[in-house]
Amino acid sequence: MSTTATCGMSGYLSMGGEIVDWNLKFIRQTPEVTNMNGGGWKEFIPCLRQATGDFTSNIPCGLVGLNLSADFVNGKHTYTCDIIITSCAKSVIVNDKVGYKYTWTSTGEVTES
Repeated sequence: MSTTATCGMSGYLSMGGEIVDWNLKFIRQTPEVTNMNGGGWKEFIPCLRQATGDFTSNIPCGLVGLNLSADFVNGKHTYTCDIIITSCAKSVIVNDKVGYKYTWTSTGEVTES
C-alpha cells in the first residue's frame, strides 16, 4: 500500500513505485586546460553538468541498467530528470520496513520547479 506523504522527501518513478528517501548531487566537470603560460599552475574550465544520487524505494531490485523518468520532491522543490539506475541493494528503512536503495546518474537536463 503506497502513501501520499508530503513532509520530508518523496518522489515518483515513471514505472510506478514510491520513493521514500533520496539524495541528489549536482556535478560540473572541470577538464584541465593547462598551458605553458600558466606560471606553473594547473588551469581548469567549467564544462558539462550532470547529477547523481540515490533513493530508497519499495520496488525490489531489478531496475539496474534501466532508463527511467524520476521526480524527486521535497517541501520546496521538485527535481525532474531522466536517470539510469546503476546499482541496487536491500535497505532497512522506517520501523524496520525493508526497502531497496538504488544509485543513479542523470542523462540529460535536470529541471527544478
